Amino acid sequence: MLSSDCQSLSKALSLNILMIGFPESGIDPSYRSVLISLEPQPLIEWVLTVQSAIAQIASANPYDVIVLDCRKEREAWGPLCQTQQEGMDAIILGIVSNAEAESRQSQIAEDAVGYRVDELLAPTVLKWVLHYAQERKQLLSEQELLRSQLGEASYKIEMADVASTVLHNVGNVLTSVTVAANMVESVVDQSSVTLVNRMAQLLRAHSEDLGKYLTEDPKGKRIPPSLEKLGAYLIEEQQAVLKEMQGLLKNICHMKQIIASHQTMAKSAGQVEHVALVDVLSHAMELSFQPGDTNWITIHRDYQDVPSVLVDQHQLLQILVNLLRNAKQAMRQQAQERHDLHLHVSYKSRDETSVMMTIQDSGIGIAPEHVSKMFTRGFTTKEDGNGIGLHSSIRAIQKMGGSMHVQSDGVGRGATFTLSFPVQQEDVLS
Repeated sequence: MLSSDCQSLSKALSLNILMIGFPESGIDPSYRSVLISLEPQPLIEWVLTVQSAIAQIASANPYDVIVLDCRKEREAWGPLCQTQQEGMDAIILGIVSNAEAESRQSQIAEDAVGYRVDELLAPTVLKWVLHYAQERKQLLSEQELLRSQLGEASYKIEMADVASTVLHNVGNVLTSVTVAANMVESVVDQSSVTLVNRMAQLLRAHSEDLGKYLTEDPKGKRIPPSLEKLGAYLIEEQQAVLKEMQGLLKNICHMKQIIASHQTMAKSAGQVEHVALVDVLSHAMELSFQPGDTNWITIHRDYQDVPSVLVDQHQLLQILVNLLRNAKQAMRQQAQERHDLHLHVSYKSRDETSVMMTIQDSGIGIAPEHVSKMFTRGFTTKEDGNGIGLHSSIRAIQKMGGSMHVQSDGVGRGATFTLSFPVQQEDVLS
């Protein structure tokens, strides 16, 4: 709570009081002295009958304290209490005659909505009730302020979580962008296109006797076959650069989708659509692996024919990219020549009400004491990790109605992540 808020709440709050059955001008002086001694001065309304009071309660602002003179209307307590139980939040103080209190053998009677007190004790009890109501109103106001501040803090935490997730997922994509950019730079730097310029200079130097130079001169005779080989090499070079540029464009588009997806998520629950899991998994594989990775990873695919699921496609793509890159890093850390990555899509159970996707690697694995913490925010086993990826992933999966679990037989034994999603009923019946 802010200090300014504390200062504002430290001041006592004014009470709203309804007096029933008491004439404002002729009220007992002992009652009046209690009412005027209260700071700050309360807002007091006066009515003479319970019927008028019930109408006033229904139309006016909520009252904190209701004081009822039961000496004139002995049966008024019941209807007023019924009104209180139907939604009012005031403390009711009923003042009864000394004879009635003696017949009950109790000077103060308490029930769910208030107190009935002997007229001789009424001024003292009224003073206590007013101070109690003031403290209660103070606490309720503080609770409301705290609730409001908690909601604001939760919103800020959620926005910080969204920002962290965006940075994490964009960082993952930037890794692929960097790899592709480095490869393009390497190809261009080592390109044989400079040989074309050198050959052009030789041809220009012998332009007057070009035919003789190409057919009789030892150097000139090498130019035609060299051009043929160079042409084929430059075509391969162009295709390699084109492939990497296409990958760059795809990754840039994916980064835009990540940002747009989280902007949408900040405003609403996100856009969902029917998505084929195999298609999203294949796209995630393209973003997560390079052609050279097949030199040390064997990818096993087992894709069964399952219905599409209703999810946020871009969020799911981010999650799968994160899981696949984690698997790749885990296999890098496990010293062996070749690794196996198993991808599986199938129905989760025989009733075909849900489908699942598993990603199983042969990497470094997870220690038993770490398995239960893998989705905890801030927990990571990587030296350069931040503990955001898996935490934000499972939250997003759960918001989409799915679930995610991890299983590992221990360090050095690999890990398996399983994602499950319900199948829409219309898909099951179709």
